[in-house]
Amino acid sequence: MPVDIKKKNWLADLIDAQLEGYDPAAARMRLPRELRDPDPEGPDLEARARMLLVRSLRRRLVEQPEAPARAFTGIVEGHAALLLDLALLLGVPYQAARRRAELACILAGGAGDIPSALKAAPPPDGREPSASAVERALARGGEALLRLHYPPGDPEGGLSLYAGTVAIERRLLARIALQFFQQGALAPDHAVEQLEQSQDELVLLVEVMAGLQGAEAPVRLHARHVIHHQLERLGLDRERAQIARAQVASPREPEEICEASPPRLRRFLIEQLLLAALGQPAGTTAHGDFIARFAETAGMSPEELAALQIEAAAFHADHEEWFRAFGLPISPEWNELAEEWNEFGERMVAKVAAVVTENMGAIATELKETGELGSLLAKATTGQKLTPAERRKVKDQLIDLAKAVPALAIFAAPGGMVLLPLLAKLLPFNLLPSAFQSKKKGAGRPDTD
Repeated sequence: MPVDIKKKNWLADLIDAQLEGYDPAAARMRLPRELRDPDPEGPDLEARARMLLVRSLRRRLVEQPEAPARAFTGIVEGHAALLLDLALLLGVPYQAARRRAELACILAGGAGDIPSALKAAPPPDGREPSASAVERALARGGEALLRLHYPPGDPEGGLSLYAGTVAIERRLLARIALQFFQQGALAPDHAVEQLEQSQDELVLLVEVMAGLQGAEAPVRLHARHVIHHQLERLGLDRERAQIARAQVASPREPEEICEASPPRLRRFLIEQLLLAALGQPAGTTAHGDFIARFAETAGMSPEELAALQIEAAAFHADHEEWFRAFGLPISPEWNELAEEWNEFGERMVAKVAAVVTENMGAIATELKETGELGSLLAKATTGQKLTPAERRKVKDQLIDLAKAVPALAIFAAPGGMVLLPLLAKLLPFNLLPSAFQSKKKGAGRPDTD
């Protein structure tokens, strides 16, 4: 049953739908083995929790302009699903009413309403949680989530903040949930500390995205007004909001932003930069230079950057246009196809990263020589539907390409067509600038310039 986000208690309805028929044993079996079966010699609890978070963020829903409410509730369902999985990971006993109250406490805490969160927390002595307190906490959590996540996506001319804000919110909820489930109660000081960390992360996200957008040209006055509206929905406190506005007006150089960022956050910011760059016009080298400078300051090698770029392309939410371009099924089959893509992407991204990074120069050379294949991939990138004849040409030229670069057989094999977004996002319009390309040439790879 669809959730009506116009209702005050929409979040309570969503949580009830998540818990209806919830089977913790079956849910546990759906987790990867390395997560559900701890190995004394394997990753510790904190590392496994991080793996759950990363896995959760990879399963992004494709934006649905025609159904923004559904895209929004899908994101919130992802928040709730991660919290349920964390409880499983920590072995917290399941009882539906208590789990509902626990989720209400965590979600209200993530909204910054610590008093409501504390009142909603189920009593440690096993008594029933207060129904009215739980409903109030869910209402407060719902208000905050609507402000932050609805409508989904970024406005035209604004900064590419949406994917990052979803990730930061989910990271915040995960940190609060870990403490709560481990101790059986919400620690207010810890929750406040996590909320402040989350706000600091949002400020850095704003600045790095403003720097990326301004790499091509200064941000114009109209765009700045749009961006200020984006900042309002972030819910920053007064001091941080002022800092964010100043950084939009005059962002620091990428090296300075990187050095000001906590080391734990740098990889995340690079991922967000790469996601944002995927939405920029092809061949914008200023954006690539900005990302490369940030990555180099963070100590990331060109190969690591290329692998992250492939991963970003694998989970970028634009595959509906690609599948339409290649004549693959769309709505109502689209949701099922998107789910299959998520699972497929998780299995294939490491393999594709290895193939492309090890053969980047050869692939670029062959694509330039074929010519037409690059043009057809570029056409599909804009969402234009390819004709049956053009789709056959793509397939035939991929087979020819695989003869010259055998590693490309994964793109020419049955089912490999859905991997083309990864290839097209990288070549021939890859983000790696000439400085990185020269390092590749030094390693014996062909020139891609």
